[in-house]
Amino acid sequence: MIRLAFGAVLLAIAPAAFAQDAPAPVVQASLMAPGLRVTDLDRSTKFYGAALGLVPCVTLHHGPLTEVMLCADGRAGKLALILMRDERPGKSPPVQIGDGFQKIVMRVPDLAGVAARMKAAGYAVGEVHENKGGPSVLMIRDPDGYEFELVGGASRG
Repeated sequence: MIRLAFGAVLLAIAPAAFAQDAPAPVVQASLMAPGLRVTDLDRSTKFYGAALGLVPCVTLHHGPLTEVMLCADGRAGKLALILMRDERPGKSPPVQIGDGFQKIVMRVPDLAGVAARMKAAGYAVGEVHENKGGPSVLMIRDPDGYEFELVGGASRG
């Protein structure tokens, strides 16, 4: 099972001017899945299948925009990533990773298995880094350059 490491997120929204007068309202929110613009849906879908075992569970077409939802369990219950491609000219150019985006962190139970599957499928992959007192980590990049930090071990909760 693959699970986003950052799990459920609670957001507290309060303008600084009102913070002294009233308690901040609490909005409960949870991250469903990051959406990534990709240059080639087939290539990216194959990569995420080989690397992380994710499979398409839902495909939505909004005119020229296609969204492929990748799931860890083959159903929409364990949504992990959304890949998007817009066929209009100029809407899906090569991805330029900017200053704001750093990485997506995911927990996987078997880092060595991920590395072996990726190597067997012909993808470049580094080594699993063991951390003293902490989880093991494997850094990978998808075909469009998005970086993922894969954290080893079973999820807690």
